[in-house]
Amino acid sequence: MKQQIILWVSAFVITMISIFLLRIIDPEKPVTGTVEFGGEKVSYKFDRVFRSNDNYKLMIFSKLEGLGGILEYKLQNTDPVWNRVPLELSGKTLSAEIPKQPVMSKIIYRVILEHSGKEFIVPQHEGIDLQFLGRVSVQIMAWYYITIFGGLLLSFRIGLEYFNENDKIKKLSFFAFLTFFFYSMLLIPVKRTYELSAFGKSIPQINQLFSIGAILIIILWVVGIISFFRVKNRKLMALIVSVLTLFIFIIFGY
Repeated sequence: MKQQIILWVSAFVITMISIFLLRIIDPEKPVTGTVEFGGEKVSYKFDRVFRSNDNYKLMIFSKLEGLGGILEYKLQNTDPVWNRVPLELSGKTLSAEIPKQPVMSKIIYRVILEHSGKEFIVPQHEGIDLQFLGRVSVQIMAWYYITIFGGLLLSFRIGLEYFNENDKIKKLSFFAFLTFFFYSMLLIPVKRTYELSAFGKSIPQINQLFSIGAILIIILWVVGIISFFRVKNRKLMALIVSVLTLFIFIIFGY
């Protein structure tokens, strides 16, 4: 019993570290930062993906009095000039909105801060990409991340059976496969259909509904389960499948 607790706790810790790593390298991770301008700190957050049917609202936070600026944006590879929207001050927050763009379209945007005749561009001179997608419900996104966490937890737990004398690889592998199947074959297609705003409007193409990484994970675990029942050293195979699962998430994202 004590060994089982240690293995589950270890799997949980490895999963948390892996999720943190995946979050760091996630291409959808917002660009955040704090710069000093006019003797005060200015904090910002620039999203890379916007899932909504509303306008995108950007906010800049600072205690600096007299701070103003312009939000500039343009369609990626289309607009030759920047569209400019003045930032509006409310308390300690500067904000501006970018009109809702067509689904899947990308813009480049940046902010030019102004204070006492000086200008400062955030987050960088070239601007940041922002992709507009259809709204996805909170429930779907919650289940999406829960299955990723659950699948990785079970995967690492199975991999740690390498150190367990009386392994439970066969039993646990079915739960891991079902979790990844639910994630790959149901949640990803539903999520992407919402992102394309295709419900009741059109039928998305197959390549728009499924990710390469998710398909590879399904193939990996089908091969893994078969090998767990046939190979002699299934503990080593379980460890290999667990490590490959993490590599697929790192390379192809989630």
